[in-house]
Amino acid sequence: MQIGRYIKLVFASLARSVDSRMQPLALTAMQWEPLLLLAIGRADTVAALAREANVDCGAMTRMLDRLEQKQLLRRQRSETDRRVVNLVLSPRGQEVAGEIPLIVRQELDRHLAGFTQQEQQQLTAFLIRMLRNAESSAAQETHE
Repeated sequence: MQIGRYIKLVFASLARSVDSRMQPLALTAMQWEPLLLLAIGRADTVAALAREANVDCGAMTRMLDRLEQKQLLRRQRSETDRRVVNLVLSPRGQEVAGEIPLIVRQELDRHLAGFTQQEQQQLTAFLIRMLRNAESSAAQETHE
């Protein structure tokens, strides 16, 4: 079956279309996701952000350097644990991050054109099931 190939192609198409829409915001493919994750509160440190974005800490640090140079975020040393560096969006970063969800939603809607609400829910359920299967398999391998 070619399911894996089609999943990869759809993801790549969606990523390309979102990335092209990010150009007016001066964001690259790797830059808009960390901004969004910070804005929605999914992460607030380099390590948490790297984990959420599924990249190594070194690559995330370099990405954050660029976002900091663009004055979209700043690093703040934790007052309770000096080893921890918290990430905070600047006012400009908050403004830019606020535009990201609409762009992503519009491109996702474009890719789902012609799908009924029921079909979208079914597709979502299938993808969730695939993720749960993978998590379950990984957990079983860990316990063996």
